[in-house]
Amino acid sequence: MTESPARSPVFEFDYIADAGLLADCHARYWELKETAPPVFWTNAHGGHWMCNTAASVTQVVRHPEIFSSRFLSIPPNPDQPKMIPESLDPPEHRPYRQMLRPFFESRAIEPLEARVVEWTDQLLGEAEAKGECEFVSTIASRLPVAVFMELFGFPMEKFDEFRHLVTSYFSVRSSPEERSGLAQQILGNLGGLIHQRMAEPQDDMISKIIVSEIDGKKLPFEELMSIGFLMFLAGLDTVTNAMSFGMRHLAHDEKLRQRVINDPDVIPDMVEELLRRYAFVATPRYIVQDTELEGIQLKSGDCILAPLPLIGWDEKLNEDPATVSVERQFYRHAAFGSGIHTCLGLHLARMELIVFYRAWFSRIGHFKQIEKGDESCRGGSVMALEHLHLAWN
Repeated sequence: MTESPARSPVFEFDYIADAGLLADCHARYWELKETAPPVFWTNAHGGHWMCNTAASVTQVVRHPEIFSSRFLSIPPNPDQPKMIPESLDPPEHRPYRQMLRPFFESRAIEPLEARVVEWTDQLLGEAEAKGECEFVSTIASRLPVAVFMELFGFPMEKFDEFRHLVTSYFSVRSSPEERSGLAQQILGNLGGLIHQRMAEPQDDMISKIIVSEIDGKKLPFEELMSIGFLMFLAGLDTVTNAMSFGMRHLAHDEKLRQRVINDPDVIPDMVEELLRRYAFVATPRYIVQDTELEGIQLKSGDCILAPLPLIGWDEKLNEDPATVSVERQFYRHAAFGSGIHTCLGLHLARMELIVFYRAWFSRIGHFKQIEKGDESCRGGSVMALEHLHLAWN
């Protein structure tokens, strides 16, 4: 981090360990939006800028020529495994994205829906009779892992190992050394699968990516690993978090639950609205040229964090943004990002969420949250709910 003139305005906030954030990450970011400057500097984690308005977040995610993705953590970690195409800037980024896009279009993931329905029914079948569950570990963290493994081509007997790797990698209790070791295990699994599929291709995504070409050339092994690592991290934790935050809201919103029970056709709208209200990604970017943001001078070499929930919470984009309502004409949000790095898997994530809520409300219906004192949130660039205890009759 460069030692240059003092940066201001300063407002101290730790995006990983702030006490308010760990108690309730959305309430804390909302409070920050109301009390802190539009763009501010914090000294946490070696020092970095924070966006605190929808306009500043939009500016950062839409201008990769100024706000680079080359480091996806604050402070920057040059040793972090590369994640293609997320950690690439234009013009390198585009050919990889174009190559991957067809695998994630609606028509490509449609055939998977029947399997998602099966897994959801299986998970709910196991939980239903008990009348209660710890939702994050028994349902929310299991469904996306099964979907990812099927899509990518991993054998299902590795399910428990994979789920353990994912939950440990994202756990707040994992030290940087432990996380680095887990990353190596994830990469080891990916490497094994890629070698297998290079020798014997199957009808799965990794086999199709292996034979894909960019500028007439197949991708080298390291790039295949890098793409796989991004899919692993992006595809597993995010759907888990969307489900958990959505269910936490629904546990306290009887009117909306009843609305869904009466009219399941409202579920796609509900999914969008819950994503808008409870987006959970704060995107780190690395500043590569001096610029101005909300009247503040930013220097090349600094980092900035852009919390995506702020876009959905902007009064200019969504009237009464604090309220969850399925009556909106538009659900304007950036839960899946915005600009060139918008999440490739958004159709898959939406499908998983819609399938899950349909199954839950047809089988279980009303439910409530049981407070057990361990409902803390996880901070960082991908926020999460650690536990969610639910009960039903």
